[in-house]
Amino acid sequence: MIRLYPREQMKRYLFVDIFVFTFLFFNLLTLESEVPLLLRLFCFAAILAAYYVALWWKDWRFVAASAAGICLFAFAAILIDHSLLIYLFLFSDVSGRVRFWPYLCLSMLFLASSYLAVFTVTTGKPLSFLTTVYAPFLFLQLILPVTIRYMKRAHSLERDLASAQSELAAFAKEEERNRIARDLHDTLGHTLAVIKFKSELAIRLADSHPVAAKREMEDVLDTARSAAKQVREVVSGLKHIEIKPEIDHAKTLFKGTFTTFSVRGEEQIPTLTEVVETMVALSIREALVNCYKHSRADRVELAFSHTEHELVCHIHDDGVGIGSPDIKKGDGIASMKERMRLVGGTCLWESGSSGTTVTLTVPT
Repeated sequence: MIRLYPREQMKRYLFVDIFVFTFLFFNLLTLESEVPLLLRLFCFAAILAAYYVALWWKDWRFVAASAAGICLFAFAAILIDHSLLIYLFLFSDVSGRVRFWPYLCLSMLFLASSYLAVFTVTTGKPLSFLTTVYAPFLFLQLILPVTIRYMKRAHSLERDLASAQSELAAFAKEEERNRIARDLHDTLGHTLAVIKFKSELAIRLADSHPVAAKREMEDVLDTARSAAKQVREVVSGLKHIEIKPEIDHAKTLFKGTFTTFSVRGEEQIPTLTEVVETMVALSIREALVNCYKHSRADRVELAFSHTEHELVCHIHDDGVGIGSPDIKKGDGIASMKERMRLVGGTCLWESGSSGTTVTLTVPT
């Protein structure tokens, strides 16, 4: 099937072009002038052909077609009526769809020159159109292609951004799955090794020391329960995790302990995408669990602040600190840094005699 009109422009421009060319044809036929009908029809057909070339090709052929079409309009305006200059919007509009700036500038130069030529020939004063109604039409015809160009550029950037965000979300999910696989290997693998060792020991002790064998099997049972809990915690990272339920979980975690847990700025948490919120929630969980297990702190504080472009989360405890600038594998700092990196954020931490502070920052 032969395409008579660019498919990507059909929804936006086809009806407008048909509308404008219909009125142009009507005006060429009905405006009072001594120009014969055959010449008017030829002029219309030539303008239509020039526009068709400019519509399909955006290289040197566009420049040539635009120059020819604008010259034809100037010729018609001189012989028939000045009002035909208004239809130069056809070539003004199509100029906004070219990518090469010099071509756009040449087209705008042709537009301005056509007005100067028409009024020079008809009135002898090239700038006399500035005091007529045609001055704002020329201004709009010069502004239109630049506006269209920037709008198309903005739409293109929006599409690229949406595509990049989609790829980032997919990449973040894939990275999180990889992290879960590593966590399963590091936690569950060790636990299964313990179960295997204790089961073998219980088998050897079953005949000679049944009481000791029973103790070992009880340890195996406790270890298996712990393994099931570890699996649930790790696999939960595959689904969307919200921040506020993590805060409620933390309150329950510290309830009944000697550690006072407090939250500030919870109402400042903005609406985040599922991927970003999941990464923040998991990082908060990691930091608070570390506080619970290792900090020996009297106070743990979780604080949120939201600016125009980012959400900042501080987790501070007044405990013993990490004690070493080296990030250990079990500390969880590396996991938090990785999660924040996946969503374009940062994870910073400070540790000393006054406790540890973890700062999570993500764009909003």
